[in-house]
Amino acid sequence: MTFQRYRERSRDVQDGTERHVWGEQEYTDAGSIIKVRGTDTDDEEATVLNIGGVSFNIKKDSDAEVFLLASSSDTNLKMAVLTIPRDKQRRWKEGDGGVQHPTDPDFALDFSDKLAHITKNLFGVGEKGEFEVKGKEAYFRVEKLIVDGELIVNKRIKTPEVIAGKEPPPGFQGNKQAEKKSSGSSSSSSGGGGGASASTASFSEQGVLDFG
Repeated sequence: MTFQRYRERSRDVQDGTERHVWGEQEYTDAGSIIKVRGTDTDDEEATVLNIGGVSFNIKKDSDAEVFLLASSSDTNLKMAVLTIPRDKQRRWKEGDGGVQHPTDPDFALDFSDKLAHITKNLFGVGEKGEFEVKGKEAYFRVEKLIVDGELIVNKRIKTPEVIAGKEPPPGFQGNKQAEKKSSGSSSSSSGGGGGASASTASFSEQGVLDFG
């Protein structure tokens, strides 16, 4: 039995998606909950669907859309998909992509064929800011800095001590893609063809379609 009006229940079941406006996001021991402001519905809250580990949190009652994926009128069965404000979305060039600040389209990690570009000189690495760029200054808060190659200083060096020596850095192992599963032609029995071999298609690394 439900106390929802029929119009509310039928819309939820038939559409499967509800369009709302950002209310407030709260973090719990198991993810986060978003309170949304409805258009034709009462205000309600739902669990945030975190896709790919990329998420954000903006100010309360921001002008941003939240979509609820609904399998029924039960709020416990609804998941929220967050979107950033439409007028704050970065204009990505063709062939580019990345991650942007949720309310600043000029602040982003922009990937192109040429480079990965942090578009503002304001970023840090490490819990204690072991490497930080802040405006026109950069800081290394580490016990040792090893440069494998020439160090060119165009102005001057300030240092209390200079010691001659050599110490190469250790090797670097970056993150790589997972191995591709090898694809090859295989035969299988068709349903009514008396065991005729089926053709299989695969793409090569050069993007050529190969029929086996």
